[in-house]
Amino acid sequence: MEINNWMVQIEHLVGSIDHGEVQTYSICTIPDELREPKKDAYIPKLVSVGPLHRGATRQLDLMEEPKLRYLKNFLQRQGSLEEGVESASMLGDRLSRCGIDVLNMDTVIRACYGGDLKLGSHELTKIMMVDGCFLLEFLLRLEDYLSLQQEERDKKYSEDPFFAKEKKVISVLNDVTMMENQIPLVVLKKLYRKVYHNGSEMKDDHQVVNLVRRTFGYQPQNNSCAAHILHLMHSFTVHQGQQIQKGVKPACKELKRCATTLLAAGISIIPTASSNSNAGNNGNIFVDKFDFHIIFNSKDAVLEIPPLLIKKTTEVRWRNLIALEQTRIWIRCKYTSYALFFRGLICCKHDIEWLEKKGVIVNESNMSNEELLKMFRSLSKGAEHMDSSYSELCERLNKQRVKQVTQVLLGLITIIWHYCWRFLEVTMFYLRNSYRILIRDHIPTVWKFLAVVAATALLILTIMQTYYSSGSSGK
Repeated sequence: MEINNWMVQIEHLVGSIDHGEVQTYSICTIPDELREPKKDAYIPKLVSVGPLHRGATRQLDLMEEPKLRYLKNFLQRQGSLEEGVESASMLGDRLSRCGIDVLNMDTVIRACYGGDLKLGSHELTKIMMVDGCFLLEFLLRLEDYLSLQQEERDKKYSEDPFFAKEKKVISVLNDVTMMENQIPLVVLKKLYRKVYHNGSEMKDDHQVVNLVRRTFGYQPQNNSCAAHILHLMHSFTVHQGQQIQKGVKPACKELKRCATTLLAAGISIIPTASSNSNAGNNGNIFVDKFDFHIIFNSKDAVLEIPPLLIKKTTEVRWRNLIALEQTRIWIRCKYTSYALFFRGLICCKHDIEWLEKKGVIVNESNMSNEELLKMFRSLSKGAEHMDSSYSELCERLNKQRVKQVTQVLLGLITIIWHYCWRFLEVTMFYLRNSYRILIRDHIPTVWKFLAVVAATALLILTIMQTYYSSGSSGK
């Protein structure tokens, strides 16, 4: 079914502006300014979901066949089988009805991608069906996978292409939470109802929402209105008030003092017991929790920060949640403001080491402190707007002054030591960077290295000979 009436697309685009689950341009490409610092964080490695990255690499193409198997397994789940009906006929019937239903949603789906997709209706329907069923089957298996002990996991999922190794699970989780790797939530709901129909209306059916909530470790929420999975994850953690636009402002680093200079100003930084960071975790090693509840007690000069757990999925998820905020101007930019706060708090590796020692940063990934520093510096790079979450807090931290003479002296020593450390760190960074450029661009082989040494020696000898010759002639 090709769309001949171009006005239909415009009507759906306009009609979905304020719609809860079908939102215009809710799935779009990420601006280059955000993408540049860490391109890999926005490009799927193992599986593509939706049309934007389909067939982009050979690895993504290789996963198309396993995705088809997931589609078949999903449609053959016990919830989809009726008594007295053979599995094969039921599969064909379910497949046919899914195809028709999704095809009828063509303009709705296109509105979510901004209406600019060049794919035909049937091709787009095929992508939605395969990727949608794959995603649902993956989430169902993930829920089961997390409920098993390690030995049971190894036995049950040893031959599964996406669960055989923990590394594969992490890779898929990173892929399915990327901004450009999403499909509309209404498509997932439609497909899920073909297997698990509970008799409720489509708009009141929260089965998919609850599945996402359970597998990603979030607490139950009253508001589950979202355009896709990444948007759901944002709505689970950030309350969207009615006056959001009043808090939007140009992105900037509001905290002018790093952790060490705050310490020098007599401010203690301690980890606080988080009400959200451990709730709902249930041992889920793939859960990423962000607790934004940062408190500063100016009377006691104590800054309380909930522990930030850095996992193997944290950076990709954080960057894509920021990208979501930056591409949807009506969304509250909590993750962006949180990243900017840490950007101000951390200016060198020493800050990271000190925060790790205090328990404010808990590094559960394989990232070095240098990699963590690079992450914190670049997370918010390219962001254009933020909210006012930490404005008043940062203002009070910037104005806090030391009152005791002993603290002033200790703070002065700390500051001198800190800036010497930073100077050494920056110097070593530029020396290492210059060395890499020299080796990569100018001396890639031993012979070229010898040639450069010989040329340098010849130049020095020539200069010396010229100097002595001019001196002899002068006499």
